[in-house]
Amino acid sequence: MLNINNLLTKLKGMIESKANHPYLAEFLDKPLIDEDKLLLLWGLFNELDMPEEDKNSSILSAMLMQVALDTHENVTNSVGSGESGKVLRTRQLTVLAGDFYSGLYYQILADEENLPLIRILASATKDMNEHKIALYQKTIDETSGLLHSLGVIESSLIYKTADLYKLPLWMELSRSLLLLNRLQSEKDRFLTGGKSLAMEILAKISFSNKDKYSELSKEQRKFLLNKMDHCIIYAQKSAKQAADKLSPASQLKKRVSAILEQTAVAASSFVEEG
Repeated sequence: MLNINNLLTKLKGMIESKANHPYLAEFLDKPLIDEDKLLLLWGLFNELDMPEEDKNSSILSAMLMQVALDTHENVTNSVGSGESGKVLRTRQLTVLAGDFYSGLYYQILADEENLPLIRILASATKDMNEHKIALYQKTIDETSGLLHSLGVIESSLIYKTADLYKLPLWMELSRSLLLLNRLQSEKDRFLTGGKSLAMEILAKISFSNKDKYSELSKEQRKFLLNKMDHCIIYAQKSAKQAADKLSPASQLKKRVSAILEQTAVAASSFVEEG
């Protein structure tokens, strides 16, 4: 049996090879590939009775769509003085790269006449974009709504694919595990002084009378971190419940256990200070 790490390396190589364009490669970094999403897709399709070539092309297509969406997320809006030409070119090429990757996903599935998966991935993309708009416009007014939106944004491509093939475990696992990853990422950005949309929305929900331009007090920051830890612990429990249904020998289960261990350490402030 092929080692899972070797298999993921092979799949990543296929994605990078398909996504490679010499002109884009001259100016842009290689697209980032989320290995946890790749692993979930592999686990999902490994459950299905279909030719290996069909499994790989389906995984490749879904990941190219994910790469396209992630690439569009990296488009910058601001232009710094003295480098406007370079920044503008990078922005335009980033948009072009995202369009290029999404075109590749469609081409692969269209060549195979896999219309059901084309429809599912298109529907998932629509849902993700709708929830991204709500996130950026900060129209979410409840913590449960924030968790739902983040879960949809992170997992819809895998969640809806699992639904297409009637695999509820993979729906449950992808939604909870990828939400957990996103929450931890948002918390890390907040702690290191970066922009965290999730924490901004939690602040808006928690401190409705706060001037949006004023800095958070030390007490408010602590309150928000504890609130985020509540959310992380909720996602941890959901991910563990789903992972417990996997085979004990599953290499995916080992990865889930590693994520749970990492985020448990990161969320310990809530448990200790509660």
